[in-house]
Amino acid sequence: MPEADSTSFLSGLSSTNNNAVPSSLTAHHTYVAGEDAHRLRRTAERLGLERARNPMVNVRRAVAVVLADHTLEAARMHSVGALGEDEHVDPQGTLHMRTLTRRKRPRGGGGGAGAGGSMPQYGALEDLFQKTVLVEVESDEEIVEELVDAVEGGSLTAAIFGIIKGTVGPAILYLPRGFSMAGWAVAIVSMILATCSYLYSAVRLLQCWRNEKTKMERLDEIRAFLVPHSASSSSLTKLNGASADPHAPHPNMLSYPELARRAFGSGAVFVQFGIAAMQFGVCLTYFIFVPQNLVECTRALTGEHIDPAKFLILMVLVEIPLSWIRDIRRLTPTNILATFLIAFGLLSCLIIAVATTMKDPESNFVSRLTSLPPTNHNWFLFVGTSFFVFEGSITLLVPLQEVVFAPSDKERFPMVNVEVTSGIVVFYVFFAMTCWASFGDSVKTALTASLPNGTMATVVQFAYSLAVILTFPLQAFPALEVVFHSFSDHQSMSPLKRNTIASIIVILLGLVAYGSIDYLGNVVSLLGSLVGIPIALIFPPLMHNILSKDAGVQTKVANYLVASLGIVAMGAASYATITAWDQGAE
Repeated sequence: MPEADSTSFLSGLSSTNNNAVPSSLTAHHTYVAGEDAHRLRRTAERLGLERARNPMVNVRRAVAVVLADHTLEAARMHSVGALGEDEHVDPQGTLHMRTLTRRKRPRGGGGGAGAGGSMPQYGALEDLFQKTVLVEVESDEEIVEELVDAVEGGSLTAAIFGIIKGTVGPAILYLPRGFSMAGWAVAIVSMILATCSYLYSAVRLLQCWRNEKTKMERLDEIRAFLVPHSASSSSLTKLNGASADPHAPHPNMLSYPELARRAFGSGAVFVQFGIAAMQFGVCLTYFIFVPQNLVECTRALTGEHIDPAKFLILMVLVEIPLSWIRDIRRLTPTNILATFLIAFGLLSCLIIAVATTMKDPESNFVSRLTSLPPTNHNWFLFVGTSFFVFEGSITLLVPLQEVVFAPSDKERFPMVNVEVTSGIVVFYVFFAMTCWASFGDSVKTALTASLPNGTMATVVQFAYSLAVILTFPLQAFPALEVVFHSFSDHQSMSPLKRNTIASIIVILLGLVAYGSIDYLGNVVSLLGSLVGIPIALIFPPLMHNILSKDAGVQTKVANYLVASLGIVAMGAASYATITAWDQGAE
């Protein structure tokens, strides 16, 4: 069987109804030649071989797939129900992508005379025996446009990379100072509790998605039975015409905010506010993080201290036009670059930390670890930090679950998410303990600003700053969409008005960052406790109790217990952070 030609984000082409769509706009299946396991196995059977060899890996195509993958960018759009202009949702809540392609076909549906489409024309039979001028006729092929309707979906591997890229960001650099202020015993216990509660809520949220997805599929089956061809006609209507605002949340598209709307009704506004506040909070920390790094970077290069406010103003000016982008899939290349820079920065920080320890002849790494205090008096500040490190990634789970195409992989995704997230947290703890032991209690919240002077440290500071600048519009997009949809005229809002609102918000974030530029650790802790805990710990269990009618008594009691603990933790951690604000100054 030929191998289907697809990208990492498209899998399986669904044909439209040719009776309703013009002949020049018909969907088709495209295939390319190549090796696959099924074809090699059949060949081995014909040749009488005991086993078939594995397919050869097309390195060029594999690299192209990685570089073109926009799973995370699309997930951020879908996390607040926003669609691209080339996307639509069918009545079952399945995402489709429209692609207009051009190809050649025989003119008039006939085969023509010859593959080349260019044949000489003769007059009478005797002209065959005379030297005549050959006259070429018009080609028998014509260029036609075809509208391909593809079901959006990808592999489980793409979803795993989406989890990693959506979770691992600059927040990991805030952990070493958090560990130093809390003590290793309190910090590790807090990370374990935060991870367990986060994963519990993640499982409950995905169960809500599954229940609502099943309801939608059953309703569509009933609708198709009562009104024949209703589903297909609905799909064609969406296929041939876009809505007034393609970015407006679609009621059939399941996301965290949509599930909250179905569970809480008008109370879902608190969930939307929490998501927006969390994403804006992450952007706020970026406005503090980057100037601190660039100050150290320029000091190492020029020997002069530049006011961080100048770098803050420069960053605001850069981010304002980037906040105008409405389809952040266009930022896929820059996001891939940011991912590589973050990976390079984390690896370099570990190398510098180990090298710093080895240069000290009086102590080794083990002795430094054993000398770290298990508790500190500012331990309560770490409660919010332990939730902030997930950077609101719980909002990406439903879109990433949707993006998995194969039914078997869809079933595996919740457990895969648990395994991947647990591995990320283990790396977080290892990273924090290693850097704390190497750099001591003087480590700053922005770890890269604490690196020893040197060329490597300067490169890391610049690389991480660039990565954060490129990541900013992806983090801001969901929050900006929530703000836009709060306006009554959001469906007819002009681009000028949207861009003006986005610019004002970015400027306001810059002003808040200027006032709190010396309190990055406190900002992280307060955001994690006041905003991160509700969206990751309180809302999902309560939504599950409402949407899962068949849930047992024990499950509902456990949900209420987790949500209650979240409320207590949110109030206590927020109060402690605010009352001890001056203790977190750097």
